[in-house]
Amino acid sequence: MVFDAHAHLETPIYGVTPDPGRRGMTRLLMWNYELLGFRNPLWKGEPPGPARALIALENQLRLSMGCRENLLRFMDRNGIDKSVVLPIAPFSSSQDYLQACAGEPRLVPFACVCPAPGWERDLGEAMEQGCRGLKVHPILQRIAPEDRFFFDLLEEFAPYRKPVLIHAGEFDYYIVRDGFAAFGDTSRYERLIRAFPEVPIILGHMGLYYPEKALRLAERYENVFLETSFQPLKVVREALRVAGRERVIFGSDWPESDPRYALRIARKAARGDGELERRLTGGNIAALLD
Repeated sequence: MVFDAHAHLETPIYGVTPDPGRRGMTRLLMWNYELLGFRNPLWKGEPPGPARALIALENQLRLSMGCRENLLRFMDRNGIDKSVVLPIAPFSSSQDYLQACAGEPRLVPFACVCPAPGWERDLGEAMEQGCRGLKVHPILQRIAPEDRFFFDLLEEFAPYRKPVLIHAGEFDYYIVRDGFAAFGDTSRYERLIRAFPEVPIILGHMGLYYPEKALRLAERYENVFLETSFQPLKVVREALRVAGRERVIFGSDWPESDPRYALRIARKAARGDGELERRLTGGNIAALLD
């Protein structure tokens, strides 16, 4: 079974109009980045100004195509059996995703809540109704990783014994910087990870432009798992060396990336080891959810 650990349905940022009629990926900088296997020969770390703005624009265009029909079509095209789908409150709620996934066993919804009155009730209802994990996104939710809310949230969530997928890596989602990208600095998550050793924490994108930060956390903490979206083959192989074959997980971040590229890298990283490939492309996330 091929199981994508990172996908979205509804448009999760301000100012982007849903466009379910958009059926193909844009072919600008992101497409070239995908074709290069997420290796970047032009700069190290975060992209310079004009490139950053173009990536943000392309990212928004791709996000606009997020809907159930398009996701299932991309899953069929790439031989993906199941996908974890991740709401980002306040843009979309746990209930929105539960409704969107209703009657479709191939889609596995996570919960997401904001620090508003009644969030504990909302979280409990979402988990009781079928959510299988928790999504946290400090940048888009505009909550600092050190904020008391995240510690209260994980304390409330821990008894469910399910994974938390947290966005990891500085990234500007808007053409004009909004000042929240630094909330994705992976090193700032260490206090939260250390406070909840019993909670499996998946670092989405493995830190993006700075995977070394995620690798260090995986080396220090057994409850850290590394998700592979936007990472080149070299980094995925290093993740396997550092975290072992049980704690590295294939994810694509559809619709921000076509799953074919991350899936191709995960298979190459297995070097022909069938059992490792099964773990990377589905077994590890399935084990966490079960």
